[in-house]
Amino acid sequence: MKQQRKRLGALCVLAALLLALSAPAWAAAEEPVRIAFIDSGISTRHIDPAQVLEGKNYVFPDADTQDRIGHGTATAGMVLGAAEQGVYGICPDALAVPLVVVDAYPSGVVENGGPAALCAAIYDAVDLYQCRVVNISLSTAEDSPELRAAVAWAETQGVLITAAVGNDGAEGATAYPAAYDTVIAVGAADGAGPAAFSQPGVDLLCEGTRLAAATRRNSLAAATVSGTSYACARIAGVCARLVSAYPDLSAAQLRKGLYALAQDVAEPGFDAESGWGLLPGDTAIPTPFLDVPAEAWYAPCAAFAAERGWMTGTAAGLFAPKTPMTRAMFATVLHRAAGAPEAEGAPGFTDVRPGAWYAAAVAWAAETGVVTGRSAERFDPDAALTREQAVTLLWRLAGCPEGEAAALEGFSDAEAVSAWAREAFAWAVGAGIVSGRGDGSLDPRAGTNRAEAAQLLMRFAEM
Repeated sequence: MKQQRKRLGALCVLAALLLALSAPAWAAAEEPVRIAFIDSGISTRHIDPAQVLEGKNYVFPDADTQDRIGHGTATAGMVLGAAEQGVYGICPDALAVPLVVVDAYPSGVVENGGPAALCAAIYDAVDLYQCRVVNISLSTAEDSPELRAAVAWAETQGVLITAAVGNDGAEGATAYPAAYDTVIAVGAADGAGPAAFSQPGVDLLCEGTRLAAATRRNSLAAATVSGTSYACARIAGVCARLVSAYPDLSAAQLRKGLYALAQDVAEPGFDAESGWGLLPGDTAIPTPFLDVPAEAWYAPCAAFAAERGWMTGTAAGLFAPKTPMTRAMFATVLHRAAGAPEAEGAPGFTDVRPGAWYAAAVAWAAETGVVTGRSAERFDPDAALTREQAVTLLWRLAGCPEGEAAALEGFSDAEAVSAWAREAFAWAVGAGIVSGRGDGSLDPRAGTNRAEAAQLLMRFAEM
C-alpha cells in the first residue's frame, strides 16, 4: 500500500507538471501548399503575381499562362482572393500553378487541348510542380483509360483532386474526372441545398451561386458568377488548408476527414444529389486531430490527452475516437501518464512478445500491480478493454482508495458489475470519473473506445 501511495504522489506531481504543457502534438506544413489550376490560365491583373507560379500552356506551347478567357482567373481568385476587387480568398496563403488546357486565339476563338492536355497537366501538376491539390473546374463526358490512370497516379502521390460535376442539372451526363472514386466531385449549393443547375453524382456541395469573382478586366469591379466550377475551386481552397494542417496524411485519409466535416442537407449520410453534404468555404479545420470536430463531446478530452503525450493518435493527425481501446493500448497510455518509468524485469506473460510496442508498459503495469493479467501467464493484449477493466486499472493506479458502496445505488445495472470491480466502480462514481450512461446504467462490461478512454484520463487527472 505504501508503494502504491508513493506512486500516486509521483503521478500527482507529474500531472501538475504536464498540465502546464500546451504545445500541440501536430505540425503544420512549413511551406505554402501548391494548387494546380487546370483551366484557362490565371490573369495577374488583380491577383497578386507573387501567389502565381510559372505554369505551362498545353494548348499553345510557346504562349504564356495569362488568362485570355477569364474562367481560370475566376476559379483561382476563389482560393487566392483579389483584394482590390474585394474578392475573399478561401486560402490566400496558397500558391497557384496555372496549367492551361483551354486557351483562345487573338480573334477570341477558343481552343481546347482535349483529354490529352488534361492528362498531361495532371501528371505535371504532381511530378513537375509538386502540387498537393489539383483543381479541375471543367469536365469531359469521356471516360478514358488515360484519364483514369492519371487520376490514379495522383492518388498514389497523396494528391487531392477536386473536379466540378457540371451545370446541366438533373439530366446532365456523367462528368469525368469527377466521377472517379478518388476525385472529390463538387456540386454547387444555392442556400442549404443543391442549385437547380448542379448535376448529381457529387461528393460535396459548396456555395456556387452569385459569388464575387476576380476578373482579367481593367475595371476594379468584381464579376458575379454562378456554377459548379466556382464551388469546386472553393473546396480546393478548403483542401489546401487541410493539407497545410495535416501534410503527412494520405489522400484517402484527407478525403475521409473532409467528408466528415460536411453538414447533411438531405437524408442522413451520403446521397447522389448532395453527397456527404454542404461544406462552407470558411469551414474550420479541426486540430490537433482531423477526426475530432471542435463541437464533439470528446474534443476537450482528446486534446487534453494528446497535449500531454498520453494518447498520440493512430496516425499523424487522426485520433480514431470510435476505435475500441485494447488492454495493451490502455496499459501503454497509463504508462505514459505515469512518466514512462522503466520496469525492473520482463512482463512475465507468455502472450507479450519481448520487444512489442506495449511490452515495456505491460512490464511496468504488472510490476506495480496496475494489471494482473487474465491469468498468471496471459495478459491478452489485443482483447477489447471493458469499462470495468478501465476503471479498475485507474483505481489501482490511484492506490486502491476506498469507495462508497452507496455510490452505485440508483444505477439500473449495478448488480452487473463484477465482484472484483465493485469497489473500483464505487470509487470512480464517487470521484466523478464515471457518471454512467444516459439511460441510467453503468454498462460495466461494454467495450471502451478511444474517446471514452480519453475522457476517463482527463477526469482522473483533474480529480
